[in-house]
Amino acid sequence: MAELFSPESFYDGALDFARTALEAHHDENYRRVALDAGTALEHLAKAALARRSPALLAELKNDSSGTLLAWFLRIDGAKTPARVRTIGLWEALTRVRQFVSSNASDDDLRALVDMRDGVVHAAQEAEIETRILTAFVQHADALLADLCHERANFWAEQLGVVDALLADATNKVAHTVAIKLAAAEASYAHEYGSMAPTVARMIRAAREVSSSASLLAGEALMRCPVCESNGIAIGEYNVEYHPSEWDEETLNVTNVEGVVWFAASGFSCRICRLRLDNFAELAEAKLQPRWEVEGADWRDYAASAPWEYDEDAAYDAWREERAEREGWR
Repeated sequence: MAELFSPESFYDGALDFARTALEAHHDENYRRVALDAGTALEHLAKAALARRSPALLAELKNDSSGTLLAWFLRIDGAKTPARVRTIGLWEALTRVRQFVSSNASDDDLRALVDMRDGVVHAAQEAEIETRILTAFVQHADALLADLCHERANFWAEQLGVVDALLADATNKVAHTVAIKLAAAEASYAHEYGSMAPTVARMIRAAREVSSSASLLAGEALMRCPVCESNGIAIGEYNVEYHPSEWDEETLNVTNVEGVVWFAASGFSCRICRLRLDNFAELAEAKLQPRWEVEGADWRDYAASAPWEYDEDAAYDAWREERAEREGWR
C-alpha cells in the first residue's frame, strides 16, 4: 500500500487532472476548473512531500496519529493502521511551502482550494477562472521543477495554453485571445493530432457540411483561424445605400442601390471549440469583423423585409444614412 503514496504515483495522478482542468477552462465548464486544477495541485504537492518523506503526508489529528506516522516511516514493528488518512489540499500546500515557492498569489490559491472543496461557489466569470488557473499553473510549474520533471512532458499539448496563461497580461484582450487560441490548438491537436487517413477524411467531410450548413438570422460562415474549418460568426446584416440614378438636369439622386455587409460580434468553431466573444477579440485573432456579402440581394436584408421594393423608402433611408455619417444632424 505504501507504493500508493510514492512521488511517482502522485505525479501520475496529477497528469490527467491538469489536462482536464485546462480543457474545462477552454469549454467554459467553470465547475470543473477548480475541481480538477485543485486535485492536480494536491497530487503534485503530495509528490513533493513524499519525495522528502512519506511521513509528511500523515494527518495528525487523533490518537491513531502515532500509529499512522510510524507506518509511514516504515519503522520496524509498526502496525498497519486500520485507516490511512493523508492531509488535504491546503495542508499539503502549507507543508510544501517550506521547500517550494512560486509567484502564485496566495489569495488565488486559497480561492482555488475553497472552490475545489466546495466552501465557496465558483463565480461564473472567465476573468476569475483565468486568475485562479494562472495561480494553478504557476505553482504547478514550481512543483514540477522541484520534482525534476520536464514541464513540457507534463503539460504535453497544453503547454501553449500554460505559456499563454503565464504571459504578460498588461493587454487584457491580447492575453485572453492568446489563451483561447492556444487552448483551441491544444483541443484540435488532442482530438486530431495523430489522425489516420480515415479521420482526415472525416474532418474534410465535416468542413464540407459546415460550409453548406443552414444559418439562422444573424449568422454567417467564417473561417476558423486555428483549424481552418468554417465556424459560425454571430452578428448582424446591414445595408449601405449608394446612389445609382441621377436627374440629368438637376443632378439630384433619384434612386439608390444597396450593398449588404455583415458585422460580426462573436465566433465559435465546433471542430476546435474556439470561441471569441466580441469585436475586440475577433480583431485580436486577426479575423475581419466586418465584410461585404458578395452576391447578396440587398432587398432581402432591408429593414422592411419581407420586402416590397419602395424606391422612395430606399432613397429616404440613403439620405438618413448619409446625414448621420456626415454629421448633418
